[in-house]
Amino acid sequence: MALSEAFVDRHIRHWTEQLGSGVRSYRKHWPSWLFHHAPIETALAIIKDGHLRARDDPQRQQIQDVAAGGVIDNRQEAHGRVRLYFRPRNPTQFHIEGIRKDADCQYGPEAHAPVLVMFVLDAKRVLTQPDVLFSDQNMQKYAAQTGDDEEFFANIPFASVFHEGGIAGDYSIIDSRCAEVLPASPLPLAHVLSGIWFRSEPERDTFLYKLGAKADQWQPLCSVSEELKVFDKRFPFVADIDLSRDGVSFRLNHRHDLQSVSIAIQAYNSENQKCIDFRNDDFKTYNKSGGRWIHRVALEPSNYLVRVQLENHPAYEAMIRLDDSLF
Repeated sequence: MALSEAFVDRHIRHWTEQLGSGVRSYRKHWPSWLFHHAPIETALAIIKDGHLRARDDPQRQQIQDVAAGGVIDNRQEAHGRVRLYFRPRNPTQFHIEGIRKDADCQYGPEAHAPVLVMFVLDAKRVLTQPDVLFSDQNMQKYAAQTGDDEEFFANIPFASVFHEGGIAGDYSIIDSRCAEVLPASPLPLAHVLSGIWFRSEPERDTFLYKLGAKADQWQPLCSVSEELKVFDKRFPFVADIDLSRDGVSFRLNHRHDLQSVSIAIQAYNSENQKCIDFRNDDFKTYNKSGGRWIHRVALEPSNYLVRVQLENHPAYEAMIRLDDSLF
């Protein structure tokens, strides 16, 4: 049974007001949206397909499966539906987001997304569709309950769903943060997609470069912003990167514990000649220059394909044009 537009409007209005009146007021934006995160390669496949699909959908292109084996197999009930969340930065995202060392991966090295992409969807347009289920917590939990009507929806503990900060020993809050919206599969993006969010401009540029001919079509929807605070940013990523006649300058996001990272940078000019080949397996991301570094090498004007790896994971790939400046 679909939720009415008036009911959804009241829900969004109420929680927008509640979340905007205290600390962490950025949460006031969350009720208007729903969220779906995906590793960049899977996100590219989603865009090319034009749909979000269920895990069991035979047409789903599962390029990179980051689900924890011991968790995703607990229950099968949600595998036939698209899985969305009421909020970003939930516990599932916490365990997979970011370029990690193997020891950082609680569920194994394969169960993490080095470059994570966030799809932001219009909540009202999704919630008012027919054949949409809702859960009160993560669907992999045996205790999770589902419903499809306004009575069930009204009893979802949204104070816990949208909660941030300490839990004072109440672990039900953590479970509630993963409450889900479960539309039928497939879910066409055309009517519900509001934006595609990235941690940095280099990650956005990587996504657009890999989209190829479709990049111009999707670029207006691609955002880099802290307005919604959709990412945890606890691990390294390429925060910015540029070329000059003196070499490549770059800045990395620090690890939460400030450990060193492994980095490799290559750049190829328009003649496919390798002009930069830099590697450091014990690289400190912070310095007295605000974390900005430069690897010095003489470069001539050209269009360069630049690739960066962090911890041996692809972190950036795009074209950078170096012009012949007069100054």
